[in-house]
Order: sequence, then structure tokens, then C-alpha cells
Amino acid sequence: MTLFISLLEIFFGLSAEPANSNFFSSLQETDTIKVWTKAAETIAADQLGQFYLVNNGSLVKYDSRGDSAYSWSEPKTGAITRIDAGDPMRILVYQKDFNLLRFLNNRLAPSSGVIRLDDLGITVPLAVASSRQGGFWVVDGTSFRLRQINMQLRTLVESAPLNLPSGKGSTDYRLTESGDQVMLLIPGKEIQVFDLFANLLRKIPLKVPSFNVYANQILLVYPHRITLWKDPVTEEEELVRSREGEFLEACLYQNMMLIRMPQKVILLRLSKK
Repeated sequence: MTLFISLLEIFFGLSAEPANSNFFSSLQETDTIKVWTKAAETIAADQLGQFYLVNNGSLVKYDSRGDSAYSWSEPKTGAITRIDAGDPMRILVYQKDFNLLRFLNNRLAPSSGVIRLDDLGITVPLAVASSRQGGFWVVDGTSFRLRQINMQLRTLVESAPLNLPSGKGSTDYRLTESGDQVMLLIPGKEIQVFDLFANLLRKIPLKVPSFNVYANQILLVYPHRITLWKDPVTEEEELVRSREGEFLEACLYQNMMLIRMPQKVILLRLSKK
């Protein structure tokens, strides 16, 4: 098994260096579990404590120790632009080059056919996310509406036109469903919160370039620190602060955190000092 894992890491260009470097300082003790010394395009975590990395067009699934288990790639349909592992049995994968969306099962095998968003009239999707009710959410860049589409490719709900800044690219926005809410990040401006009927509930003026959701808290990813935010009356809790490099993305599961930086991905275990 160890040999198989090592071969996977070599094949997908995700070599790991020994977990003995401390890149961070914070109010938390950090134990570096693993470091992948290659740039990744995106990362994710699911509710079972499994982590996902996209590198060179390949999606690889890792367990909580950082050992690889499954992989998926299809280079002929383009690079993997976005993944959503909110449902560990239905991993959403979006490929911008051909505007394709698909779902993979927990072994990263296709569980349904390819969804061609062009065929649905969604030629400029600004953000996509998995829906736990089945199907997916999408911010349509033509109508500027949030839509929920089921697996029969019918629109179930649709928002009023959204007030979005002009000139934003499709990779700038981040969309996620959490509990009974859908959250849309407009980087550097705010997080818009919707109910499951696509009604705008509120705007949270958090000016961050990236975010994620863990339980009832929002993981805020700033260039040189990562914090947890619960509500307007509670101060952000700083988890880690960078001693080198810039944070691009982060995912949290219990006390395990996966962090993407420009030239490495780091898996940490956090504990209070």
C-alpha cells in the first residue's frame, strides 16, 4: 500500500516532504502532518475528514493521515476548475474549458453523465456548488441570478437579479451550501447569504479573498492569517498566521486543516496552547 501511495504521488506530481517544518505562528499549536511541495489548483474537505487536492488536471482523495486513496482525471475535457465535497458521496467537479459539470462517487468514479451547462443556457457560470437535496447551485453570469438545478436539469428555484460587481471572472466568486443556507463570496467585498429558496437573507461585510464553512462557523482565509467567524458579536478566532508565503485556500475538519499556498499544500493538526 505504501508503494502504491508513493507511486500515486510521483505520478500526479504531489511529492510530500517530511512533516517536521513549522510554517506558522498562532494561538494554536500546529503539528504538520504532511506537506505537498507542488502547487495545487484547488482543495476541499468533506464531512468524513477526507481531503481533496487538484494538481495538473488530476483530483486525488486523501485520508486524515494524508495518504492517497483514489484519483480521477479526464484531460481531454479540460482542467478541473472547481470541486465541492460538501456531500462525500457526490463530489462535484467543474471544468471551465468546456463548461462541463459532473458528479463523482466516494471512490471518485463518475456517478452520472456529464452535464453540459451550455445546453442549459448557462454559458457564463460565475460560481457552482453542490446541493445536498440533489443537483447543484449556479450563479448564472448572463442573468445574474442564483439558480438551483436538479438532476433532471430542471430549475427548481431562482433568485431575483443579484447586485454583483462588474468585471469579475468566474473563478473569483465562491459558492457553498451549508445547512439551510447558501453563501456566495464576492472576494474583497462581502458574503451574501440566501435561504434554500434563493431569497437573499443578509450581507456579511467580510472582505476576504477566500472562505469556507465549518459547522456553524465561517473559515476566513486572509493572505497571511486564517480565522474562524461565528457571528457579528463574536470576535474572529485566529487559527494560524503565516511566517512565509501567502494563504490561498483552507479547509477545516474538527482539528485538521488543509491549507493551499502558491507552491505547497500543508495538512495540519491544531490544538490549543
